Amino acid sequence: MKMIKDRLVLLLVIGMAVGLLSACASDDASGEGEKEGEKVTLRMTWWGSQERHDRTQKVIDLYEEKNPNVEISAQFSGWDGYWNKLATQAAGGNLPDIIQMDYKYLSEYAGNGLLENLNPFIDSGVLNFDDVDPLYLDGGKLEDKLYAVNIGANAHTLVYDPSLFEKAGVEVPEPGYTWTDLKEMGQKLSDQLGEGVYGMQPNAGIMRFKHYLRENGVWLYNEDGSGLGYENDQLLVDYLQHTVDVLESGAAAPPELFMSAGTNVEQMPIVNEKTAVITDLHSNQILALEQAAGRPLALTIQPMLEGGELGHYVKPGQFFSVTSQSEKAEEAAKFIDFVTNDLEANEILNAERGVPISSKVREHLKPNLSDAGKKMFDYLELVEDYASEINEPDPQGATEIEDFFETQIEEAIYYGKITPEEAAALFRKKAEEVLANNQ
Repeated sequence: MKMIKDRLVLLLVIGMAVGLLSACASDDASGEGEKEGEKVTLRMTWWGSQERHDRTQKVIDLYEEKNPNVEISAQFSGWDGYWNKLATQAAGGNLPDIIQMDYKYLSEYAGNGLLENLNPFIDSGVLNFDDVDPLYLDGGKLEDKLYAVNIGANAHTLVYDPSLFEKAGVEVPEPGYTWTDLKEMGQKLSDQLGEGVYGMQPNAGIMRFKHYLRENGVWLYNEDGSGLGYENDQLLVDYLQHTVDVLESGAAAPPELFMSAGTNVEQMPIVNEKTAVITDLHSNQILALEQAAGRPLALTIQPMLEGGELGHYVKPGQFFSVTSQSEKAEEAAKFIDFVTNDLEANEILNAERGVPISSKVREHLKPNLSDAGKKMFDYLELVEDYASEINEPDPQGATEIEDFFETQIEEAIYYGKITPEEAAALFRKKAEEVLANNQ
């Protein structure tokens, strides 16, 4: 997990990068493409599991085979350290041409001028979205400018192990179950599954808190990004108390069982049959989870707030963006178009990053999907019935705030170092200090 000082470094070096943009801006966006047949070298980076790396590299190989004048240098890493490395490259005017972008970082990177406006490439036909519903592109836009192309839609999900539910004699969670139902379910599972096996891996994370806020009809940030979007701190208290309750009761695994795993899929307790439920993932992760577990797992929606609003939304799983420091922006955009529309490339990717945005690609893939892939596609159809419109991208400063939540709130709650009331007050103080810069 990243420390707060790393986030401060990240924000500092992103800011420093702005001064270098005029020297590093691409000529391609103004319409000056590459000369036909000229050798082009692109750099591309992404984060993810080994499976994602292997699939993406095979697509790069395919693209190079179909475009012999293009060579793509791949830079792959896990999530940890990915953003700090990018920020350092940004400060040096050395960002890769194509970067995998996340929704929560979009405002910071686009707002600091580090991403190419892709609208000109749509107008010129380099990017073809004829088979893409605008709904799938909206998440990558700021002020009607497309800065990031969705490379796989997904949604917030709860993952469970049907075999452990059957072993425990507990009914699986059906859509419409509540937060109270989840606590009771976790307790029954822990009681029946025996020593060292628990009902759930708990989660007091910021992503899930956003879901809880949406169920309460509010959002984490206000409309102009100058403050928090909820006034009643009891919302955060109640949310965190849920995690405290399941930990204290034994319905959830103790933190030492899951904290060391981090984002390493192979070490997650549900993979190793130490928990029956993991409460906070994205639907595209079912592919890596089932591969690591070697047995069927299942997806369902998050718990609902009785009498509350719909908390789910269809989310861009990840994006590909072209950086404004690229000198080959048009060629970079051509590769993104290839990933979006090429059927053979998507057979290789197999929707590992999420459900493809092209309807033509989805129709082509679905009959031949693995069981895990079909579950992911079916889950997106299910979640549409429990979803409302996605919120605007998070404001500048959001990543600092959310990393603070992760390291100073979430972790402290797991280990009982802070009460929910103390956590709510501490978080508001920090968030308002950061967001005041947007006023």
